[in-house]
Amino acid sequence: MRFVLYNIRYATGTGWDYHVPFPFWGCFRKTERNFRDISSFLIKLNPDIVGLVESDGGSYRQNGRSQPKEMASQIGGMSIFSCKYPPESFMTKAPVLKAQGNAVVTRIPPLDCDVHYLSYGLKRAFLEVEYEDFALYLVHLSLRRKTRAKQLDELSQNCLSAKKPMILAGDYNTFGGEEELAPLIKKVGLKNANSDCMPTYPSSSPRKLLDFVLHSPEIKVNNLLIPKVTFSDHLPIVCDFSL
Repeated sequence: MRFVLYNIRYATGTGWDYHVPFPFWGCFRKTERNFRDISSFLIKLNPDIVGLVESDGGSYRQNGRSQPKEMASQIGGMSIFSCKYPPESFMTKAPVLKAQGNAVVTRIPPLDCDVHYLSYGLKRAFLEVEYEDFALYLVHLSLRRKTRAKQLDELSQNCLSAKKPMILAGDYNTFGGEEELAPLIKKVGLKNANSDCMPTYPSSSPRKLLDFVLHSPEIKVNNLLIPKVTFSDHLPIVCDFSL
């Protein structure tokens, strides 16, 4: 099976002008053209499952259309989307912000799916998608290191209750590198698919490893690629695996 993890930055693009005329101005851009480029790129990869971090569930940027649903219609299968903020947050009521979340686009029919919420941070939601032989968790963790440490500890507790081999993937915002994940990896007994720790951020000149595909020992990684594309500020991870 082929799994692709990609923080697409809502398809708002990247480049020197992203913060002109003021910081994060680029997040208000219309996204249809860049999303078409991202979709075309992903279609060529022929994935079975795509983990989309920072996807747009249907704001004005995408003319009210859901990026995960659009992608599912193009590669086949279905999409599972969740706003990344907890239901009680004011952000779930705010324009644009309420459409910001993470999604799994899958050609393999899942048995079940669920949205869990961590106890700390602004970005708390993580997706659990259960398949016949394994489970996929998709996360996007806090930018603050102390909050991230609490999230990782809580996440490890959730993972320990899993009854199947798992893939735990997402944007961990680990500016401290893989060492930040060491307690979780050891406690749950996971492996890093990117064993060479190739960096994924920023896409124009990668220096940091923020995106990870962690997996149970029962899952064998046959091949791993990090294509050098600049549709987003992150690079995608392409992981071929078997059980």
